[in-house]
Amino acid sequence: MNEVAQEIGRRIRLWRTATPPPKTRRKREGETGWRPHLTIEELAKQTGLTVTTVNKLELGYKAPRIESLLLLAQAFGCEPTDLLPKTKAKSGPKGELLDELHAVAAQLSPKQIRDLVKVARTLEGG
Repeated sequence: MNEVAQEIGRRIRLWRTATPPPKTRRKREGETGWRPHLTIEELAKQTGLTVTTVNKLELGYKAPRIESLLLLAQAFGCEPTDLLPKTKAKSGPKGELLDELHAVAAQLSPKQIRDLVKVARTLEGG
């Protein structure tokens, strides 16, 4: 499987199952609260994609076409770039560690991220 497709699939799954949605606190017009978890079937219906396609995208078996990426982003209320892997800005050991830290932080709750930042700031001063 393609690593990029797998990362996109991981991000699609994260956006589909996260409550509240990751990296955003925006509400859709008329919403009274956060959107609930979406099933693959619900996401397929919202986007017009087939259940099989959504499943293959999430599993990283294939990368989405531009049209699919736009439909998914619209369904999640995010930018299409939020579903794409980040490019590595830095190389070398520090860049790799930052990438690893980013991957771990992406799986944490907002409170856990705040706690992690506090620890990092403590280490920075010490």
